Amino acid sequence: MKSILTAFALTAGMISAALTTQAQNGPKVAGKVIRAGEQPVEFATVTLLKAGDSSLVKGAIADINGKYEFEQIKQGKYLIAAAAVGMNKAYSKPFEVGAAGVAVPALAMEAASKSLKAVDVTARKPFIEQKADKMVVNVESSITAAGGNAMEVLEKSPTINVDKDGNISMKGKGGVIIMIDGKPTNMSSQEVTELLKSMPASNLEQIELIANPSAKYDAAGNAGIINLKLKKNKNYGTNGNVSLAAAQGLKPRVNGGINLNHRNEKVNLFGSYNYSHREQQQNLDVYRTMTNEGRYQVFDQNNIDINKSDYHAAKLGLDYFISKNHTIGVMADVARRDRNSPAEANTKIGNGSIIDSILHTTSTDNGRWQRGAYNLNYRGVLDSTGKELNIDVDYARNTNKQTSSIFAISRDGANKGILGSDTSRNNQPSSIEIKTAKIDYVHPLKGGAKLEAGLKTSFVTTDNDARFDSLRMGNWIKDENRSNHFIYKENINAAYVNFSKQFKKLHVQIGLRGEQTHISGNSESTQKEQLKVVKNDSSYFNLFPSAALTYQLNKDNTFGLTYSRRIQRPDYEELNPFESYLDRYTKQAGNPNLRPQYSNSFELTHTFKEFLITSLGYTHTKDMMTRILEAAVDPASGDTSAVRYRYQNVAKADNFNLNVSVPIPITKWWTSFTTASLSYNMYETVVDKNNVKLSSFGFFGRTQQTFTLAKNTAAEVTFLYVAPQVLEEGLFRMKSMYGLDLGLQQKVLKGKGTLKLSVADVFNTQYFRGSFDNAGRTTALVSRNDVRQVRLSFNYRFGNSNVKAARTRETGLEAEQNRVKQGGN
Repeated sequence: MKSILTAFALTAGMISAALTTQAQNGPKVAGKVIRAGEQPVEFATVTLLKAGDSSLVKGAIADINGKYEFEQIKQGKYLIAAAAVGMNKAYSKPFEVGAAGVAVPALAMEAASKSLKAVDVTARKPFIEQKADKMVVNVESSITAAGGNAMEVLEKSPTINVDKDGNISMKGKGGVIIMIDGKPTNMSSQEVTELLKSMPASNLEQIELIANPSAKYDAAGNAGIINLKLKKNKNYGTNGNVSLAAAQGLKPRVNGGINLNHRNEKVNLFGSYNYSHREQQQNLDVYRTMTNEGRYQVFDQNNIDINKSDYHAAKLGLDYFISKNHTIGVMADVARRDRNSPAEANTKIGNGSIIDSILHTTSTDNGRWQRGAYNLNYRGVLDSTGKELNIDVDYARNTNKQTSSIFAISRDGANKGILGSDTSRNNQPSSIEIKTAKIDYVHPLKGGAKLEAGLKTSFVTTDNDARFDSLRMGNWIKDENRSNHFIYKENINAAYVNFSKQFKKLHVQIGLRGEQTHISGNSESTQKEQLKVVKNDSSYFNLFPSAALTYQLNKDNTFGLTYSRRIQRPDYEELNPFESYLDRYTKQAGNPNLRPQYSNSFELTHTFKEFLITSLGYTHTKDMMTRILEAAVDPASGDTSAVRYRYQNVAKADNFNLNVSVPIPITKWWTSFTTASLSYNMYETVVDKNNVKLSSFGFFGRTQQTFTLAKNTAAEVTFLYVAPQVLEEGLFRMKSMYGLDLGLQQKVLKGKGTLKLSVADVFNTQYFRGSFDNAGRTTALVSRNDVRQVRLSFNYRFGNSNVKAARTRETGLEAEQNRVKQGGN
C-alpha cells in the first residue's frame, strides 16, 4: 500500500504545481459570447484572428457563462470569431490591443434555422466511423445489438472474430488487448470473456478498434487494442436513462440498468447500476482417435454445459472543476458475478466398431467473482497554448472463490456393469491486486506540431491456491498430484515520447516507448510427501517504436502507413503449471516456461471519398502463445491415453490481411455497411517432438442493411460468413459458419424511448466445427453455444437533454479525457 500512497502524494504535488503555474505576462483579451435575451452561449469555440488577413492567432473554449480569455497577446489589431452547435458563426468588429489589454464587447450569436436544427435532432450516427487512427463502432446505431451483451456486440464489429472459447481476434490476429474507457482490464482472457458476456450491450456507447496504437499506449497486444467506451451522460443539469431487455434462446436472459448524471458549474456527479441474469447452454462434441501402444482407440465424447450467472455492477464518480482549466476527479467501480455451471459428459471408448467402455461424468462448478476499482485523476490545461497534464492513480482488487465437484463412473460397453468410479472436489480461491500510476503531458510546438510524453508504473500480484480432494473409502483425502499454490508478481515501468506534425498534405507521427518488466512466479505443490517449488523469475527491457504517416493526395483519396512493435506477456494463469481435469482423459494446464511473444506490424490504408476504406497489413510474430493439444500421462495411473490442452510458444507466425469496409447510403431510406477480411496465416512449431507447419487462407465477411420504414421506425438485417481456415487459438482447422440476424426499432414517448425487437442467428447455423491432427492423434470438435435468441429491449432517456455537452468534447483529445473522466476498469 506504500507505493499507492506515494503515487497519491505525487499526484497532489503535481496538481498543486500545475495550479501555481508561473504568472502570465503580457496583454489580455477577454470577452463574453451571448445569445438572444443576453443569455450566455456555453462552451462556444472562440478564435482570435489577425485583423489584416484573418489568420489564426489562438483558440479557446468559452466557459459555462460564455466568458473567454486570451493571455500574452502581442500588441496589434485583431478580431474575434465565435462558433457553436445550432448557432450561426459570429464575428466582432476589429479592435486594437495595447499594453493594457482589451475588454471586447459582448459578441451576440443567432440560432441557426429551424430546419437545420430538426436535422441535427433526428440524425443518427453511422454504425461505423473511420477516423485517422482508429475505427469507431457506434453501438446505439445497431438494432440487432440491443438486448444482447457486450461480447455479442463486439462480434458484430468490423474485422473482429470470436472463436468457440471466446478468444478475440482482429484482422485474423489474436493477442488483442481489451480496454474499458482507456484502461486495460488487467484480467485473464477467460475473465475478460466472462465479463463481456455478463455486461449488457446497453452499457456501451462506442467500440474503438485501434490496429497499430501509438507509443502512448501500453506495448501489450499483438493485434492492437479494442477500447470499450461506456455510456456517461455529458449534459448539464440532471438527467439519465433506464434500460430493460430480455432474450430467449434455449435458456432465458434478462438485463437492466440505470445511469444518472448531475452537473453544474463546479461539480459533475455521475453513477450507474446494472444487473444481468444469463443462462446459456453449450453442447460440445469431441471425437478423438489415437494409436496407443499399437492399439487403435476412439474416444467419442458428448458434453452439455449449463452456465447460469447473475451480474451486478455499480459505479459512482465525482468531477470537481477547480477552475476553467483544472479538474480533479474520483471514482469507485464495484462488480460481482455469481456463477453456477452444472455439466454432464458421456464418453464412449473403443476401437471405432466396438465400444469397450462408457465413461459418464457429472460436475458442478460454482464461483463468486468480485471487483473493486478506485481511481483518482487530474486534468489540467496549463496555459492558452494548449499544454495539458493528465494524471491517473488506480487501485483495484479482484477476488474469485471457485469450487467444483466431479463424479465419474465407468461402465462396460453395454452401459450396464460398473467398471470403476471416482469422486473429487476442488476449492480454488484466487485474488488479483493491481496498483498503477501514470502521467501524460501534451506540449504544442510551433507550426502545428505536438509533443506527447508520459510515465507509468504498475504492480500486479495474483494468488491462486487450488486444493483437490478425492473420495476414498468414504473419506476426503487431499490429492497431492493436483493441488497447487501459485503466486505471481509483476512490475512494469514505462516511459514514452510521441511527436506529430502536419506538413501541408502529409501528417507524421513517430513515437518510442520503453518498458522494463520484472516478473516472479512461484508454484508450490506437495507430491509424494515432498514439497516442490517451481520458480519463474525474470527481468527484461524492451523498446517499442511506432510510426504513422497520413497523406491526403486530393479531396477524394487519403493514404496511411503505420508500423508498431508490440509485446504480449503471458497471463498469470498461463504460467501456472496447475492442471485442471475435465474428465479422466482430458485436462488443461499452464506452462511456467512460457516466453513473451513479440510482433512487428505494418499496415497500409486507403480511404476513398471518406466511405471506401481499404487496408493491407502484415504481422510477424515470434514465440506466439496459444493453447495446443498434446499427449499427456496420468501421474497416478501412468495412462497415456489422456490429452492436455496447454499453453505453448509457437516458434513463429506470419499473418497477411486485406480488409475492405464500405458504408453506402443507397437511398434516403436504405443504408448499407459491408466489411470483408481476407487473410493468409502461416505457423511453424513443435508439438510432442513433431514439427508442425500449417498455413491457410481465411475469409470473414459481414454486411449490415438498415432500412428507415417511417419517421420513427427502422429495420436491420445482418449476415455473417466465416470461411474455412486455420485458427491461431489451438491451431485448429475450422470449417465454415454463417449467421443471419434481424432487427426492428421503434421510437416511442416523443422520441425519448426506444423499443427494439431482434432475432439473432435465425437459422441456428453459427457454431464451430474444427479439427487438429498431430503424430497420429486426431481431435475433432463441434461446439454449439446458445446463439439463436429472440431479444426485446426498451431504453428511456429522461431529464434535461437540451443543454450542451461538456466542454471537454471539443478538445480533440477524446481518449485522454475519457480516461480522466471515468477511470477504473
